[in-house]
Amino acid sequence: MPGSSITAVVRPAVAADVATIARICSTAYRNAYRDLLPEGYINRSVAEFYSEPRIARDIDPSPPGWFGYQVVEQEGRVLGAAGGGMADATAGELSLIYLEAAERCRGLGTLLLDRVTEQIRAVGGTEMWVSVFLGDSAGIGFYRKRGFQPMDTVRATLSREDDHIRSLRMRRLTADVLNR
Repeated sequence: MPGSSITAVVRPAVAADVATIARICSTAYRNAYRDLLPEGYINRSVAEFYSEPRIARDIDPSPPGWFGYQVVEQEGRVLGAAGGGMADATAGELSLIYLEAAERCRGLGTLLLDRVTEQIRAVGGTEMWVSVFLGDSAGIGFYRKRGFQPMDTVRATLSREDDHIRSLRMRRLTADVLNR
């Protein structure tokens, strides 16, 4: 980032990062959505996606659908995690970006987003998608600022019919990132 004093680096996650990734993702998810989503849905999602056994199983890449977890660290301390993969031959999917609460708004989320974007572009991805819960103004604002445009709404992953939880599907072209 021009003019930035960020000394953090993004690297592929390793097995030693599992507990930290689980803690960061679980805590950030609960904090981000506690006033937006039902507690039962939050608990189901954290148990499904951010338990240590699940993260340990997904730590390594399994391309093209999953590029493995990426972490951002500074001075040897992991501060956040991201991950994504390809949904098809040209469309990439950002699955997650979560940071320690005290580390938000420092450009670290953008570093993680840029890494996943590079991975998608490297395998021929021309577009990138992300799902953001309706009502998550901070998340929607983050992605809009980085070139994502709202495209559609869908029932959120793990949402049951009676939950009525919807996600906004947002998209940007990977070539647009080169021009910013």
